[in-house]
Amino acid sequence: MTVNDQQIEKFLQAVDRAHTIALFSHINPDGDTCGSALALYRALKTYGKQPYVFCDGVFNEKLHYLDGLELYNSADFTPCDLAIAVDCSDDGRLGAYDRAYYSCRYRVFVDHHITRGKRGDLNIVETSASATAEVMFDLISAMDKRKKCMDDTIAKLLYCALVTDSGGFSFSSVSEKTLLTAAELIKYDFRANEIFDNFFKKVDYKVFRLKNRVLSAAKLYDDGAIAGVFFTKSDFEATGTTDADTEGIINCILDIKGVKIAFSVTETKTNMQYKVSFRTVDGVNADEIAAIFGGGGHKNAAGCRVSGFFEDVKDKVLKACRDCL
Repeated sequence: MTVNDQQIEKFLQAVDRAHTIALFSHINPDGDTCGSALALYRALKTYGKQPYVFCDGVFNEKLHYLDGLELYNSADFTPCDLAIAVDCSDDGRLGAYDRAYYSCRYRVFVDHHITRGKRGDLNIVETSASATAEVMFDLISAMDKRKKCMDDTIAKLLYCALVTDSGGFSFSSVSEKTLLTAAELIKYDFRANEIFDNFFKKVDYKVFRLKNRVLSAAKLYDDGAIAGVFFTKSDFEATGTTDADTEGIINCILDIKGVKIAFSVTETKTNMQYKVSFRTVDGVNADEIAAIFGGGGHKNAAGCRVSGFFEDVKDKVLKACRDCL
């Protein structure tokens, strides 16, 4: 679904009124939140605005492929004329920048998740989109019609965002609009195969070791209908990795024949707090499972944070999965 004309006009009005614009990516950043935010940052610069980008999170090795990643947290925060939350789904996903976002004069939420919380003065949310990059492409294209700002770098950033959040165009969320957006982006000068190689094929040896270590200890439950994988601080210490290096590993257990729900439990730096992710096959709603713990996401991919002792957290998560089958 394309962003409607009314929303686009309101977005352009908000941009036109502002001089300083703060862009926010979500905690545990991924290719979609970073690629979409950095693409908008570059477009706003060309448009004549002063943008800044912020993220309360650690960037994994693959994200360093993105042009402009070094711009994040490039200035001490002061309230801006306009704040734009990119792919943040709810208030908690802003992390330490929650207050900063709400301190700005006018706020816009751009997303493709089922969203919860206060969000913005303007909410541009297309839950049928496979990535926030689809929504961002429409917004930047509208800006481009007023003043030329789309270029090869912006197209590459949006393509990176689109590829990563659609699983290389393999997820059930991929639509005709997804592929038409990709077709428009690929007209620009960048190597699409290089992007796929970076995000889906090439892997650091330490991440390879982490992947092998945790997958060898993965568990199956309920006759193989549920699969779990667990990341502990000792796993990260033994392999020289961090929780930012866990992205995508959960998909390996969802690929096991018969698995309907895959979940991962990741120990974070915060004591007794765990990051939990869910992946499901069609017919099982991952968002409903995550919502039990105050999280959310998509029908087939969602996440949340759960506090407590590891075994208790695992038992609660497993029960929630069983209740949804």
